[in-house]
Amino acid sequence: MRVLVIGAAGKVGSTIAKYLGTKHELRGMDVVPMPMYKDSVIGGVADWDAVYNAMKGMDGVMHLAYLGHDWEPSLQSMKGTYNVYESAAKLGVKHIAFASRGGVVPSSYYPQSMTRTAETLPRPESYYSITKVFGEAMGDMYSAKHGMSIVSVRIGNMDPTREKVTHPHMLSPRDCAAVFDAAIRYDGGKHVRVYGASDSNWPLYDLDHGRKTIGYYPQDKSIVPEDQIPKAYPAPRLMEKPGRMAGLFVFLYHSVVLLLPVIYGAFDSAILRATPTLP
Repeated sequence: MRVLVIGAAGKVGSTIAKYLGTKHELRGMDVVPMPMYKDSVIGGVADWDAVYNAMKGMDGVMHLAYLGHDWEPSLQSMKGTYNVYESAAKLGVKHIAFASRGGVVPSSYYPQSMTRTAETLPRPESYYSITKVFGEAMGDMYSAKHGMSIVSVRIGNMDPTREKVTHPHMLSPRDCAAVFDAAIRYDGGKHVRVYGASDSNWPLYDLDHGRKTIGYYPQDKSIVPEDQIPKAYPAPRLMEKPGRMAGLFVFLYHSVVLLLPVIYGAFDSAILRATPTLP
């Protein structure tokens, strides 16, 4: 495939060049030189003309760029994400791999004993994470409107110099390349979210979803000592049978609603009987 890699000079972009340079015809795009790419263009993601022109003739695009963590750079990052999706729609580019982050479902909100899934509701705690939630939402819209095959890769912690992973949030370089390779090849015509993390005996992320939807099979695995893996607390007794409690609530609610007209009618009739007839 002919693939445009936006944000090509970064850690993920350089890893993709190293591992996928022989599998795809890659074109790098960034604001600094990218010697690891044979084909590259200098330009920023917030520049419409730069994005549109760089994407011409491509089959897919990997959007890895972000412009900073503060508010103003985050606004420009979201503008850049719009440029990527809209350029792809106008040029007929059907494959997009968007670099989201595992941090959209942070441990500050969700306990580490909980396995994050593709359906876990994002809880951004920074402007940076908001740009990622925005990008995922754009994926929902553009896939629905244009039939694009879009994958939001919720990346964990990736260091190109670190081969060994020791935590479920880590992503090894070769697994990084593997998940983006699978993401750009995805041809389902929908938008899917997957977690970009290496395998682990601590199921912090639902990696089976990535295996089933895009064929991402991580090769590296962290083995965390059992006594260091957070255990889920047992559910409170009241919540053991939520279906029964919910059913009882619905029954009582509808009973009251149905009886109200009867009660009101009887009360109204009593008042009428008790009211003297005017001459």
